[in-house]
Amino acid sequence: MDQSEVNAAVAYVNERGTAVERARLRYLLYGESAPTDVREQFERGQRGDGGWSPPWATEYSSVDATCFQLAQADQLGFDRRSPLFIDAVRFLAERQRADGYWEEETEVADAAPPWAQPGETAARLYLTANCGFWAAVTGLVPTAVRDAAAYLSYHLRAEGELPSFLQTHWLAVALWQQRGLVDEAGKTLGYLAGQAGELSAGNLAWMVVALREGGVPTAEAAIVAALDRLLALREPGGNWPSDEGIENSVHVTIEALKSLQMCGRLP
Repeated sequence: MDQSEVNAAVAYVNERGTAVERARLRYLLYGESAPTDVREQFERGQRGDGGWSPPWATEYSSVDATCFQLAQADQLGFDRRSPLFIDAVRFLAERQRADGYWEEETEVADAAPPWAQPGETAARLYLTANCGFWAAVTGLVPTAVRDAAAYLSYHLRAEGELPSFLQTHWLAVALWQQRGLVDEAGKTLGYLAGQAGELSAGNLAWMVVALREGGVPTAEAAIVAALDRLLALREPGGNWPSDEGIENSVHVTIEALKSLQMCGRLP
C-alpha cells in the first residue's frame, strides 16, 4: 500500500468508527494508548470472575467472548501483564478441562452459536485453539498452553486439517509455533495456504495477525497468499468489506491495517 491508500483507510475509520475503533486505530498507527474514558468503559465490561459476557448470554461469563475482548484490549494498548489481562487469562485457565480442552458450559447450549456449542467437537477445538492462543501469547499459564497444544495435535489429520472451523487452524498454528511443534504447524500452514483464496477480508486479516503473533515468518506461503488476497479485496473508498455487513467494515479495515503493519506492508 502507498501512503494515499493508507490515508484513505484512516479517513474511513475516523469518519465511521466508534470511539473504541478510533482508539484502536491510533494505538495501531501511533502507539497511543486509549483515552481514559474509553479504557474505563472497556474495563467495566469485565465481570468479577475475569471473563466477559457474550450478546447471546448476558449474565454468563463466556470463554469465547473473553478471547474476543482480549483481542480488543490488546489493540487498545492494555499491557498483557495488566490486571485486566491477568484476571482474564486466569479465568480461562480455570475453565480449561482436565484433558486440555475448553468448551462453554452446558447451561448455555440453547443460546450458544455453532462455534461455541457445548458438546460439539468443532466448537471444542475452536475454543481450545482460541483460549490456548491467548494463554500462549501472554505467557501467563504455560501448562495450559502445553495441554491445549497436545489436545489439538491429537485431532490433527495427515493433510494438516482439523475437524473444525477454518479459524481454528490459524489459531492452532500460532499455538503450535509458540510451543515449537514445527511438524504440526508446518502441515496446517500448507493446508491454510491453499485456502487463502476463498477467505473474506476479515478472516484473511485475522489469520495473518494470529500467525504473526505466533511467530510465523512473513515469508511463509500462507501469509504471502493471505496478504496478496487481502490487498486485492480493498475497496475504492479505502476500506475493506465485511462479510457481516457494512456496519462491521470499520473493524475489518482496522484488522487489515494491523495485518499489513505486522508484515511490513505499510509505509
